[in-house]
Amino acid sequence: MLQLLSLRYNPQRQAWAPTICGMAGLRVEFIGEIHHVDEELTFGRSADLVLDESNRFMHRVVGSFVWQSSSWWIENRGDASKLFVFGSDGTRVELPAGARTAVSMNTGTVSFLAGPTPYQLTFSVDIPMNAAAPLDLTGDATAEFGTPFTPREREYLVTFARDRLLGEGTSLSSFAVVADMWGVSPKTVENTMLRLRQRSRDVGVRNIESLDDFVTHLLAHGRLGLSDLLAVEASHPAIFEP
Repeated sequence: MLQLLSLRYNPQRQAWAPTICGMAGLRVEFIGEIHHVDEELTFGRSADLVLDESNRFMHRVVGSFVWQSSSWWIENRGDASKLFVFGSDGTRVELPAGARTAVSMNTGTVSFLAGPTPYQLTFSVDIPMNAAAPLDLTGDATAEFGTPFTPREREYLVTFARDRLLGEGTSLSSFAVVADMWGVSPKTVENTMLRLRQRSRDVGVRNIESLDDFVTHLLAHGRLGLSDLLAVEASHPAIFEP
């Protein structure tokens, strides 16, 4: 098959790269740095996009964004970690090892855990695959849904998980600390979390007997990420002042 190529400057490689004509532009952001993707971008401990060289729990290549069959795809190239894709259109897809899915949304995130540390990449594409077309869930990928959070529930959750989200520790903040930061009683925070966990059980979430289990589940499934913490901090800067 004959493909027409054009040249586009790649700022990451500081070089001009051939690009297939008609290819939709893809951008991937990680901790404030934007990467413009040509035909493929791998990410992991030792990949095109290096996420964390010091995390021994992370695969050398966790996954990749790749252009194929006139569409962008997200692939899980690890052998243990699951990837969780969340689209701005409400799409949620779980990718086990070896699975991939086509990008059917304009913007979204890819989340995963490496050891106790959560990671989240944000992506945007100029022209996604036709959303009406079925997703390719090669490798037994599954849709993952959960109960929505109220703004206050999300505020409490990111406060509990702040150290994990920032990569500064693995322990959760205590009920007393979270309550003091938000100006409520510890019992109010505890009851809020109990209700949220029960709602999650009602929709089929399992193994969340403790708050630590619940937060770990949310981080692993991409339901809670660094972008949530940054949004809450931006809305309530006084709460998180040193």
